[in-house]
Amino acid sequence: YLETTKAAAVLVPPDCDDASKPIIQVTDPYRAFAAMLLDYQKKSLVHPQGVHDTAVMGDNVQFGKNVALDAYVRIADECVIGDNVVIYAGTYVGRGTRIGDSTIIYPNVSIREHIVIGSRCIIHNGVGIGGDGFGFESGNGVHEKIPQVGTVVIGDDVEIGANATIDRATCGRTVIGTGTKIDNQVVIGHNVRIGEHCVISGNCGIAGSTTIGDRVTIGGMTAIRGHIEIGDDVMIGGFSGVVCSLEAGSIVSGHPAFDHRLTKRIYVSMKRLPETTRQIRKLEKRIAELEKQDG
Repeated sequence: YLETTKAAAVLVPPDCDDASKPIIQVTDPYRAFAAMLLDYQKKSLVHPQGVHDTAVMGDNVQFGKNVALDAYVRIADECVIGDNVVIYAGTYVGRGTRIGDSTIIYPNVSIREHIVIGSRCIIHNGVGIGGDGFGFESGNGVHEKIPQVGTVVIGDDVEIGANATIDRATCGRTVIGTGTKIDNQVVIGHNVRIGEHCVISGNCGIAGSTTIGDRVTIGGMTAIRGHIEIGDDVMIGGFSGVVCSLEAGSIVSGHPAFDHRLTKRIYVSMKRLPETTRQIRKLEKRIAELEKQDG
């Protein structure tokens, strides 16, 4: 598209030097493009400023410098809000929660009591952090609720997509490591521990007490069972079902998730199943005929 694009100029790698359009040579065009978008966003995105008259603060709340609270924000008692934090309209922050410097929380987020959120996090609209984990004791035909008395701890530079939910621990902590990016509508169960710099795509579900290492990539619509361990640098393909622990560096996909190379062979074989079945039936019939002749 270099010759047909209507762009005024094009970002290109250093080895591209022959084009009819004005070009800007950079080491990494995609990263340069992202930097340009960031610069544009800084000029075009205007965050709320100051504290709106309808914001409601509890007792013993500690605010840093330049905190912005939009309309109808509710900050409960004994919260600690760092410098340059921006909280958009309709957000609730529960008692004793701590939010680090320069974190941005978009509209209608619900953060329950005694949650810890790091610095420079981005939490998109509709996120729920610290709701009760799905814990029940079943007996005599009823399901008795197990109190969920733990917390959620989120590291620095974490981004959480719209309408994602992160359950508080039954006891102890649900943990999201520094630099991890979570897409929209991801469900993270109680006592899950996710390492640093992971990427979790949309609509994934991670059941309780699962431990995920650092730099793990999880494709969209993946389901991960509880009480398993996923090692560092694992890659999980989209629409996978992970039912057992995975060693560091594994690349898996499928239902249930196998080594990705094996999964591809299985899927190819599945396409051949109707023809293979017909061939087997023919062979069975032929064998039966031969056995009759031998008899």
